[in-house]
Amino acid sequence: MYNVRQKKIDEDYFLNKLRPEVLAPWPKTAAEIDLEEAVEYQKSLPDGKNFTKVLSKFKAEHKIGLFPRSGVPVVENEIELLQKLNTVGVRLFPFTTDAYTRNLQLDKAQAGLEESIRTGKMRLNGYPIINHGVKTTRRVVESCEGAFDPRSSRVGNSFVGEVAFASGMTAMPNSFFGWIGGYDKGVTAEDCISTAQYLGRLIGYYAERGVIISTDCHGWLPNGVVPMYMNIATQIIESLISAEQGVKSVVPLMNFQGNINQDLGDFRVAEKLFRKYHDAAGYDTIIPGLIANQSSLFPFPQDMGNAFGYINYVAMLAALAPDIAACSVKTIDEATGVPSIESHLETYRSANWIFNVVRQQEIELNNEEMEMESRMTELSVCAIIDKVYELGDGDLAIGVCKAVEAGVLDSPFSISNAVRDLSLGARDLHGACRYIDYGNVPIPDEVRKYNDEKIREREVAEGIKLNYNASIDDFWCLARGNVRGDTATKPKEDMSGKKELKRQHTLVTGTLGVDAHVIGTKILSRAFKEDGFKVIALGAQTSQEDFIKAALETGAEALIVTSLYGMAEMDSQGFRDKCREAGLDNILMYIGGILGVGVHAFEDDKVKFEALGYNRVYPPESPVYKTILDLHEDFRKIEEEEGLWK
Repeated sequence: MYNVRQKKIDEDYFLNKLRPEVLAPWPKTAAEIDLEEAVEYQKSLPDGKNFTKVLSKFKAEHKIGLFPRSGVPVVENEIELLQKLNTVGVRLFPFTTDAYTRNLQLDKAQAGLEESIRTGKMRLNGYPIINHGVKTTRRVVESCEGAFDPRSSRVGNSFVGEVAFASGMTAMPNSFFGWIGGYDKGVTAEDCISTAQYLGRLIGYYAERGVIISTDCHGWLPNGVVPMYMNIATQIIESLISAEQGVKSVVPLMNFQGNINQDLGDFRVAEKLFRKYHDAAGYDTIIPGLIANQSSLFPFPQDMGNAFGYINYVAMLAALAPDIAACSVKTIDEATGVPSIESHLETYRSANWIFNVVRQQEIELNNEEMEMESRMTELSVCAIIDKVYELGDGDLAIGVCKAVEAGVLDSPFSISNAVRDLSLGARDLHGACRYIDYGNVPIPDEVRKYNDEKIREREVAEGIKLNYNASIDDFWCLARGNVRGDTATKPKEDMSGKKELKRQHTLVTGTLGVDAHVIGTKILSRAFKEDGFKVIALGAQTSQEDFIKAALETGAEALIVTSLYGMAEMDSQGFRDKCREAGLDNILMYIGGILGVGVHAFEDDKVKFEALGYNRVYPPESPVYKTILDLHEDFRKIEEEEGLWK
């Protein structure tokens, strides 16, 4: 039934069958990759270029290294950014590739690169590493002090890894649950495991020749509010899949949720759990340190003061966790697009101040609640992993495939169409994340009892029932400076201006291009359905052609586009013209979100996207009810033209 197995790939098959297929999409720079030469180049690099050694040094010295995002399309700008980051002590670089590269749309990546160079404006949301190739990227690696850890998603992962390691980068996530949860809607677990095994085998090839390349484990990042049990369990599974292929260094990436006891409780047991399952499987892997990651995928404050508060709160918690060796904090302008150099520097100076002052005090936090959170995490993570092994009759890869299909491995608002999406969560009275619907996730009875008591405590205190709407409120709460949503107290949305309609109207929803941010379009789709519209929900990563096809097949009268990755202008070119060519002359087109790369004003976006043919344009965090009001107004005009209101 499944072609994937938890088994090391044969070297001859890897070198002579798989690698030529991986390198085929862009022959120009693929020709620069020579594995034996790349091994020797890696050996020639100083220890300060090796991710495992740099992270281990931070851990040994009881310090926290900054682990910021970097990645702009033009080489000179990238080098300038890296060198500036060096001045604030950054020595670990998670190197962001652009969204077109991640999806092997390399012609588009090339066009965006060339336009960025020509205009001086960044048209890509990252560094097109495949188009730049090995020789150019080595210039980047050699330009500064520090070790590099590039980012990709499933489609481009193998090719990105080939270029990155040959260029001197020494770490890379191999987190296939991240692809299931957030990057690829058409993917299956089997597809993801196969891709992860390729990168693991490539890293193993280097390891067999004396070069240690690390893989940091991201796990199934929740797009909603749930405990980190699933995330930690899937991180461990990812690391075991990689270790079978020869990976020798794995790094847990621990996520903040906002509650101190729960977060520190998670951090306390993470390395112990990784060690337990690696030792049981007989893998001699090392864990050079844990990296803390800022608040998973929760929304980020747009207000500058709140953004600084958010960042420094994360920095403080990382400093209070003795096992944390590095911390990824977002920049103060995260909510507006790709960060500026100035915001990078201001952010990291602030975080470093917190790291140093708090760590030097050697504070040890411990209380009964924190111990309980650690126990709940350990029980749940072990139950999930053990169930996956059981489903696979001891074969972890097969177990994962079966577990995703059964909803045993599950998380809300995931992008993949293969996910059951049965579980849902909310925050308790003190902001800790709990389940309000377990779905088929095998949470032990002891944990369920504790979880349900905490949920009931909030429901009684606030006089509400925690449901889907409460879950969405809780998703936004940290960005608004609260540990839980305001479901019980927020004013009722003013729908008094909503125009009455005579008939049901059909909408097509989705994100445009290769944008993988799915939660916005999922929230909108549900709200539209509840208001009585017929909704054709296409999810993330939807092409113009798919929008148009769906509209033609269903008689839809509006296309509702969300976009959060900053490249919507390129994605929208010619969209209105294609609609007209298809006979959809009068179809309504709405778009909203983060619509440009870098700092930009919404009023400029509004003018730009209206010129591209959109009828309405919305800023980030625009309330859903306003879109509903606009739909009713626009559809009422259509009905009046049809004579339905005579």
